[in-house]
Amino acid sequence: MISYCIACYRSAYARRLIRELVEKTTAPFEILVWLNLADPEFEAFLMERREAGIDLRIVGRTPENIGMAAYPHLFASSRYEMVTQIDDDVVCVSPGIAETAEAVFARFPSAGMLTADVWQDEYTTGARPPMEQYRLFDPEFELYEGPIDGWFAVYRKASLLRCQDIRPGRYFCLGFAIKGRLRSFGQYGLLCRRMKVFHVIGPHYAAHFGMLEAEIAKYRSVGRQDCVDWYEGARAELPPVDGLADRVRQIQASLSCFPPG
Repeated sequence: MISYCIACYRSAYARRLIRELVEKTTAPFEILVWLNLADPEFEAFLMERREAGIDLRIVGRTPENIGMAAYPHLFASSRYEMVTQIDDDVVCVSPGIAETAEAVFARFPSAGMLTADVWQDEYTTGARPPMEQYRLFDPEFELYEGPIDGWFAVYRKASLLRCQDIRPGRYFCLGFAIKGRLRSFGQYGLLCRRMKVFHVIGPHYAAHFGMLEAEIAKYRSVGRQDCVDWYEGARAELPPVDGLADRVRQIQASLSCFPPG
């Protein structure tokens, strides 16, 4: 039913993501991985998942990190009618995402892309702008029109085939670009608040997961000085390494029983 595509270059996050996908998915699925890093321990983890019977394939390896440019290769290798683009720093997901997406696509033939909502609190926006920037599209499925990207986006495979000429660079808003292309042939990209993920954006959670320095180096390498300043400027106010442990457990518990009812 659903192909999960992940370009991995932060294995500390990606391990958590893959465990979540396996635990929270009850529909038929496959996990397609592109390794934007050289990490023997992470590859061993992936092989263990395969040996446990998970349908998981390593599609390619570019340890020099080609970033977002890996996704077209992943999409082309997918076998199911729904294909996801997932940032590897999504560390927790709500259950039933595949079933929700299938139901939305069946109800709305004009929907070609669904982006999951994100956990937000005083430490992270999850990369989603304020809801004031969105307009309600459908109340039953809690669908909204507005600014979305591919932090966790589910596409119709048929729609992706019409976007094959989009060639992202290393740091590129691919989901935003696909949404624009969908609009050009009469399809929508929508935010679905019935699907939710914990997208680790911001210095506080990066520090909690031991990834603060890695994130600063990433943003510096792609010229995002605004993010470098944000992450470095927060050092003085960061809690102890385990200071957000209870909060993270609460988030995981909340998403595990989401959506309510």
